[in-house]
Amino acid sequence: KYADVVDPLNGHVFMQMPDTSQGEVGPFVESLSLVPKTGLHNPLKNPERYNQYAEISHKAAVALDDPEIEDFFIKCIQRVMPKSRTQAYNEIAVTRTFLKTFAGDMVRFTARGFMVAGDHAGQESKGYRFPFGPVALIAPFNFPFEIPVLQLMGCLFMGNKPVVKGSEKTSMVLEQYIRLLHACGMPLEDVD
Repeated sequence: KYADVVDPLNGHVFMQMPDTSQGEVGPFVESLSLVPKTGLHNPLKNPERYNQYAEISHKAAVALDDPEIEDFFIKCIQRVMPKSRTQAYNEIAVTRTFLKTFAGDMVRFTARGFMVAGDHAGQESKGYRFPFGPVALIAPFNFPFEIPVLQLMGCLFMGNKPVVKGSEKTSMVLEQYIRLLHACGMPLEDVD
């Protein structure tokens, strides 16, 4: 089953999006149930994925610096949300800066822990930041690029596996960004 998406500029249907019913969520629930509570990576398991996501973040930022790709996403935003070119551009600019910030060691640093000296020789307390594992992300309609992308990347950086539910009116923008992440090296199975 599909739902019509209306062009906010002229009021005409210009595409259809899947209208997932409650009976069709089984594969998503199953996929999330396979993710351990310790996530896909954490400070003690698969720590090389922190570097992998730093590289993905770098590649995505570089891609969004490309005028053709930047313009594509600006037009995607404008097709589903009545925003000026400047407003749509600012969503891209904020996101690009965020991605640049996490290119390098910052993904790994988000998982930094702590160590506290004990009260006798040899005693210490260590703490690590661990992912939650399977998580859900519900994206708003009014910022179809910036807000869901920042939330999605935070989930991925920490080792969570998100299932994403975009607004039915604007999810095309997020779908295109996930395709960009795949082109930048994100494993296909990391996001549902």
